[in-house]
Amino acid sequence: MVEAWVESELATLDLGDKRRNRRCMATVQAFWNTPDASIPEASRSPAELQGIYGLLSAETTDVEAIRQAHADAVVERVRECEDILVLHDTSELAFNTLQATEGLGPLSGPYSRGLMMHSAIAVDPAGVPQGLLHQEIWARDEGEVGKRHTRRQRRIEEKESERWLKTVRVCEQRLPASMRAWIVGDSESDIYEYMAVPRRAGLDLLIRATHNRRVDGSEAARYLWEAAEAAQEVGQIEVQLKRTREREARKAKLSLRLCESLEIVRPQRLKKQCATESVTVSVVLVREVGTVPEGKKPVEWLLVSTRPLKGFEAAVACVQAYAERWKVERYHYTLKSGCQVEKLQLERAERIERAVALYSIVAWRQLHITYLARTGPDLPCTAALDEDEWKVLHQMANPGKKLPREPMSLKDAVRQIARLGGFLGRKADGEPGVKVIWRGLRRLADFVLAFRTLTPRSRLVTNG
Repeated sequence: MVEAWVESELATLDLGDKRRNRRCMATVQAFWNTPDASIPEASRSPAELQGIYGLLSAETTDVEAIRQAHADAVVERVRECEDILVLHDTSELAFNTLQATEGLGPLSGPYSRGLMMHSAIAVDPAGVPQGLLHQEIWARDEGEVGKRHTRRQRRIEEKESERWLKTVRVCEQRLPASMRAWIVGDSESDIYEYMAVPRRAGLDLLIRATHNRRVDGSEAARYLWEAAEAAQEVGQIEVQLKRTREREARKAKLSLRLCESLEIVRPQRLKKQCATESVTVSVVLVREVGTVPEGKKPVEWLLVSTRPLKGFEAAVACVQAYAERWKVERYHYTLKSGCQVEKLQLERAERIERAVALYSIVAWRQLHITYLARTGPDLPCTAALDEDEWKVLHQMANPGKKLPREPMSLKDAVRQIARLGGFLGRKADGEPGVKVIWRGLRRLADFVLAFRTLTPRSRLVTNG
């Protein structure tokens, strides 16, 4: 049985055959039911397994058509938003054990092999991930290894860095012309050609700077960092920093210095490659003030925005937008750890890419439910679960009791799902994270499948 959300997510899918479209939907459903299982485990029968492998092997399974259908659903979800965030980042998919798989390439590690992946997710004003607007997967060329020293001589189109520019072009193509969007990248996106890429009005970049670029329009300094240092502080804010590999979660007081307008000058080496002589930006220097935990580095971000920023509130909005960027990293974590895509056992890179495109929808859905429960806790759980799911979940949490007439709240449902995944729900535990939620969703899927198998013609009856 293919759930309604899967059909909605791939409603515009066109693989040239209705049966192939249905097989694609059924495969997403199978991956959703058991996201961290192998493909044979996710299949309920030899016929289903053969169908999934056939789908992944067929040249007619156009991976871009799958991505486009999901992107169409994303755009419909955010269509009423005046302003959204597009968070993009690059990650590696390592397949070191697949010695016979064709089409893989070198990764950053000396003996690692696999695929590179660049993803761009749309996040609504409430902070809820609404899906992938763009994803690109490629294998590095063996012949390019060891040529890093030549990167300054090559055009942007000849380098991996071009992926940042492509994201902008795809967003401009897919998002409504009336919608504003801030496209947010980390320090790896601090590329002059990226800043200068042609964009429609309302489509702006937000970059964490790493290069001390030459600037005009500042009387105090000729370089970016010095200009930011010389700017006056416009205020301070307190933010909750998320846990990363380098730090534990903590509250931090941040000082904001704002340059409302600077001209970043084109590097001399790009004179023949890029026609844009300068880019007008606003700059916010963010520094942690006050007591910093012993042994921890204070926060310091230099944020460059092509959207004009005037005053303290605009600077705060810029910082808050950048603070959301880590959700694309969380998406990649969910895809790799929650869906276990790096354990795929497939013979060719293009088959892996098709599987990742389908698992990407599952990973987004897991992340979506997690944050939807935090931002809309009082929503009915039917915002994320179908009828069988919430009824089975209720019976598991309340054995022997009749079902209520109305479904439980989304917050209660997600906490019950998290408990299935090992969440204890103590006062100090906070809200459940994506890891315990995906574990709980898998267990819930098993129970729902058992219910549907054992009671094919009947359903749980509500009280009243």
